[in-house]
Amino acid sequence: MSHTISQQLNVRVSNDLVTALEDIARQEHLDRGAVVRRLLIDGVHRWQLERAIVLYREDRLTKERAAEMADVSLYEFIELVRERNIPLHLNVDEALEEVKALIRRYSPPPKVVEATA
Repeated sequence: MSHTISQQLNVRVSNDLVTALEDIARQEHLDRGAVVRRLLIDGVHRWQLERAIVLYREDRLTKERAAEMADVSLYEFIELVRERNIPLHLNVDEALEEVKALIRRYSPPPKVVEATA
């Protein structure tokens, strides 16, 4: 069993933000600290994902490394990139596989010819 080491983090936030956090805590039946942790985890994950996409788009990361950085599967990363209309950076083998998949997908099924005797 692994133990997570944690540290206390003290931050100052506006009264409006405290009120919003308390509203969320009340609606989610959580304490305010749990809400802050959850939102912080979500925010860090979202930042990592966005950063990985930017670095991939700039051709500074491979899609495999970007997916790892974003903590998503390679297939999830490819789908996210496609949803944003970012061109996939393919090597020759990957491009060939994409073409083969497109041919299989859009080619009509082969005709079955019955032999006559």
